[in-house]
Amino acid sequence: MIDEELVQLLTPEGERVAHPDYEATLSGEEILGLYRDMVIVRRLCNESTSLQRQGQLALWAPVQGQEAAQIGAGRALAPMDFTFPTYREHGIAWCRGVPPEDMLRLFRAVSNGDWDPQNEQQQEKVVVAV
Repeated sequence: MIDEELVQLLTPEGERVAHPDYEATLSGEEILGLYRDMVIVRRLCNESTSLQRQGQLALWAPVQGQEAAQIGAGRALAPMDFTFPTYREHGIAWCRGVPPEDMLRLFRAVSNGDWDPQNEQQQEKVVVAV
């Protein structure tokens, strides 16, 4: 067993607990932006799950419950960092500017997932980290 004290940053009610080693540095606007992205990815997941069950998508890998990890990782990337979103990384793809319709083309089996991060038009869509 590790002899380290556990760190609690949120109460069960979702209230922030102050801790000297983990200072909260995000503004309210930045937190709202992160939450907005998580809601969008959850909506994409719910809609896509419905489409898959209706036979409109060949496959769908749900990310429900993983939105915070996805958006946090996606927003932490520097603009020139490469990432390779594949099976369940819809949130990271969203943060990198991949439109939902492009993600769905892959799962509908009408695309090979050819999003090109070096394409200037697609680079303009990249969401820069907060």
